[in-house]
Amino acid sequence: MMRLVLALACSVLPCTLIAQRSPSVGASAAIRREVLALEQRIGQANFDCDYRFFAEVEATEFIFTDPSGGVTTRAEDLAGEPGCRPRKGTYQLDEVRTTVLDSVVVFNALATTTVERPDSAPVVRRQRFTDVLVHREGRWQLIAGHSSRVP
Repeated sequence: MMRLVLALACSVLPCTLIAQRSPSVGASAAIRREVLALEQRIGQANFDCDYRFFAEVEATEFIFTDPSGGVTTRAEDLAGEPGCRPRKGTYQLDEVRTTVLDSVVVFNALATTTVERPDSAPVVRRQRFTDVLVHREGRWQLIAGHSSRVP
């Protein structure tokens, strides 16, 4: 019995150590900068209705949970292109937290979006969101996201 436990521990332990390995401090800082730039580009793509960009950055298994608890898949998100109307606005990220674990990044921030209504009055929305990204095929891809409105 002890040999079985030891054999199982020896076969599982290396995988656990590999899965929890983090990049070096320098590499981690570079990854954080790269992902922050990507997240800022995502904000701009929302204003521009840049669905070509979303088709690149959203992984096939991407799911998004909205503030009301609804879940949207990649296919459902990309199907929204015909109804999208480009608009001008600003997108600012604050309180950024980034956790880098090997080829996975968990990105959390407070986003403040300001858009102009047709009557020129500004509308300001604040959301706290979390995105999970994986590095594959030489680029970062979104695999999951969640957003909560901040009053």
